[in-house]
Amino acid sequence: MSIFNRRNNKQSLNNQGPSKIELLFYNSSIINGLVKSVDMKIKKAGISQDPRLFASRLFLTLILSIAISALLIAFSIRFFELYRLTLLTKYLAGFLTLIIFGVIIPPVVYLMQILQLSQSTENRRIGLDSEAPAFAAVFNVFLRSGLSARYVFDYLSKSTAMRYASQIASYVNKRVKYLGEGVESAIVESLNYSPSKIFNEFLITYVTAVRTGAPVLDTMEAKTKDILKNIETLASTAAENLSGIAEGFVIWLSSGFITFFLVLLLQAIFPSLFGSVPFPIMAIFAMIMIPLINLLFIWVVDQTQFRFPERSLKAYKVFYITFPLGIVISFIVLYLIKDPIPLLLYLLFLNGGVQQIPLSVLAFTVGLLIAVIPPAVIAIRELREGTGYDVYVVSFLRAVAEGLRAGLNPATVVKNLKDSPEMGKFRDILNTIYAYSLLGVPLKDAFKIASERILDFSSKVSLISLADMIEIGSLTPETVESLAEQVDAQIRIRRNYNAKIRVLLYAPYIGIILALVASILLGNAMFTLISHQSLALSYGPLSNATVILPKSLYVISISALFNSFLAGLLVGKIGYGKTAAGFTHSAILVVITAILVVISLHISLIPSISPSSTSL
Repeated sequence: MSIFNRRNNKQSLNNQGPSKIELLFYNSSIINGLVKSVDMKIKKAGISQDPRLFASRLFLTLILSIAISALLIAFSIRFFELYRLTLLTKYLAGFLTLIIFGVIIPPVVYLMQILQLSQSTENRRIGLDSEAPAFAAVFNVFLRSGLSARYVFDYLSKSTAMRYASQIASYVNKRVKYLGEGVESAIVESLNYSPSKIFNEFLITYVTAVRTGAPVLDTMEAKTKDILKNIETLASTAAENLSGIAEGFVIWLSSGFITFFLVLLLQAIFPSLFGSVPFPIMAIFAMIMIPLINLLFIWVVDQTQFRFPERSLKAYKVFYITFPLGIVISFIVLYLIKDPIPLLLYLLFLNGGVQQIPLSVLAFTVGLLIAVIPPAVIAIRELREGTGYDVYVVSFLRAVAEGLRAGLNPATVVKNLKDSPEMGKFRDILNTIYAYSLLGVPLKDAFKIASERILDFSSKVSLISLADMIEIGSLTPETVESLAEQVDAQIRIRRNYNAKIRVLLYAPYIGIILALVASILLGNAMFTLISHQSLALSYGPLSNATVILPKSLYVISISALFNSFLAGLLVGKIGYGKTAAGFTHSAILVVITAILVVISLHISLIPSISPSSTSL
């Protein structure tokens, strides 16, 4: 009994409503304006939450952030007073840091809350845009079968093939069933919850056709063709935008990345030329913030690319474990290697020089490879098993249509094609369907079970739609052929899109190599020149250059390694639409970077000269 009591207690804790502090401003008129601004955003995002509760939480968060901001600004004033008294740089750095954080915290907190809504809305829009052609095809198939629109929405609300479209169908079905509204009125109300213009236009076309007495089926089929044209335009635009992002990434590496490290190198030689920014702050920024810019590019690509609502890969979960494990292993290796003190201390205190670069790079290379190789292997296996079915699915659908014309049922078609070489890797799916049917599983369920192995959105929707046709009795040669045509058009659009973006895979590779070689070679040339002129530079403003410049080279080497690691993830995102596809590229770029760093340290652009030849 205690087990059940504990379970009930856990459920009661999970089902508890909002806390009193979250309801602090719930009934206040202060948040009325905020409620109006977030109400429609919450609906479009598909979040089932009370707008007033969301606004109350947001307003409370803003007040807390403003209080923290005021506290930071108060401390910053104290640091500024200390700077005026002592003129020490550390107090000025503390003042600037606190004042910046104090100013940006409230707007950042607000934007983070709103961006969560915007991100949910954008994901929903992308999902509905991607599902619109499949939804339109299935919708037309049902209409051609003589089914009423009310039944269509009732059935599609339970469909597992289209996650986002089924939510809209469920909303329409509930308004019809529980509020007694007509189908057309319920569809009009559902438009407030759909952020997809393409999907909304399809529903509006149906409502208009019904209310004006136009031929509904002909009108909807014509609209379906328009949807495919719109999707093709979106895919073409996304490919062009991705091309611009890839070019921007190369420009960033060849200008911004190199320029920053050039400033870092020149600051080591002429510290008085670049104000009072301490070297440790520049070094921390270089090793942490510069590589993280790749994540910004990944986010931009994610918002720009033409994508489908496909299930997440298991490789991500593995990466969440192996990445921190790899970093810890790198730190352990750095601690175990002594030169003469542990290399980890050189990293923590930013005292590493040219001599510490090879072994430090080796330690991080080992850790990053441990972090990325296991998920890369899993991602390759998942992508190999779950993709590449699109071409064969269209052939299978057309074979089913021809079989129906010849009087064969789908089970017989599956049996005849399961060993056919023309079906390629799709034979594994057909054998799975056939095996489940031999075990007594209904054919419609066998199709749905087999579809779980497929990642390709179009192929998965096709099999589930075929199962739906079998269940409702609308499996005719015409309906299957219509579905095949729609899927073929979607596959053609996706193939053209992939052909345009695959050429962008080489851009990050070229940018990384150019930026790395230029930075390391330039820094090494400066270091060689200063080393040969150590007697002349032993005094004056350049006396610290021989100490700080090796530290700059150390920072550049470590930063370049992490930059290449994250750039590999960007390659996968650009070329394949999945960050997991970039795990392999990360491993390749990390190895290339490590080799180039070590080689570049032994290449000098300055000819060997003796100090005596230049002495006065």
